[in-house]
Amino acid sequence: MKISGILLSLLVMLLILPSLGLAFAVPSVTIETGQETYNYGDHLLMIISVSEITGDTASVYITDPEDRKSILLTPQIIQKTTEFPAPFPFTADDWNNGTYTLEVEYSGDKSSVQFTIEDTGKIGIPFWIKDLAKMWINEPLVTDKDFARAIEYLIQYEIIKIPYTEPEGETISSIPEWVKNNAEWWIEEKISDTEFTLALQYLIKKGIITVNLSNV
Repeated sequence: MKISGILLSLLVMLLILPSLGLAFAVPSVTIETGQETYNYGDHLLMIISVSEITGDTASVYITDPEDRKSILLTPQIIQKTTEFPAPFPFTADDWNNGTYTLEVEYSGDKSSVQFTIEDTGKIGIPFWIKDLAKMWINEPLVTDKDFARAIEYLIQYEIIKIPYTEPEGETISSIPEWVKNNAEWWIEEKISDTEFTLALQYLIKKGIITVNLSNV
């Protein structure tokens, strides 16, 4: 009887131990990016997956090519797989070329992934330029000169590169309405940052948009 009782106890323990292990297991987390290599003008896509929703907040850190680490975001995890698309594109004034590391911490587990930014000639224009363009199109308080100053900024910080050339023909004092149509296509993402920049280069060369290139 004693032997059978011991055997029964062992059997019960063998049945209970796996479930106890699952109960005390640390939830797992993984982080991925939409692609391994990004260009200027692209949007970062992060994908966070968890084995269990615990109610905790995740912490996502980013380390740049110079090994400087900072907090990127602290999302609340409400489903097992969540995509986090960046609202703004990579731009040359905010992001250097090189390899970046993303690290996520969630409920005691960690995961990391790397991505690279390469300069292939594509252009990413800062989001505030698009906001200014919207006001330039819709609000009389933002003038043609204000928009031209924004273009000067892009050239000064080499976000767009325009070699110095004398404008062809007569200088135009105000920007024609059809140029605003072009900007509206860009705002609506019917044309890319690179395509809009090529249009700006043409407009500057033709003297339709005048910027003080001697200062930049």
